Amino acid sequence: MISNGFFYLVIIIAIAVGSKQLSLAQEIKKTTEAEATDLFYLCKRDKSLRWLRAYKLDNGKCNTIYSKEGYLQVIGSATYFSSCEGVLHSVQKNLEEGGFKCSLISKYSVIELE
Repeated sequence: MISNGFFYLVIIIAIAVGSKQLSLAQEIKKTTEAEATDLFYLCKRDKSLRWLRAYKLDNGKCNTIYSKEGYLQVIGSATYFSSCEGVLHSVQKNLEEGGFKCSLISKYSVIELE
């Protein structure tokens, strides 16, 4: 579900680059150094698939979204990207503690339909 009654159909095409897994601290440092404004994590456990995305909006603010079992939800919105990134990494940590393996995906496409 999305706040404000909007329904988004999001089609994600993710291409994992490399099989090397980085620790959470290394990934945070890597994204901070690059001053990323769009992060996408794909999390898998058995046949379950979830994903997280933090991205900058045109107005300078940012959103963090989470997809679980086909449902999309905005889980954070802020003025500074570092706040959205913090929400993403907090949920990522919870998923990994629950047995999911999360990977930063560097190439992907998103199509949003309202």
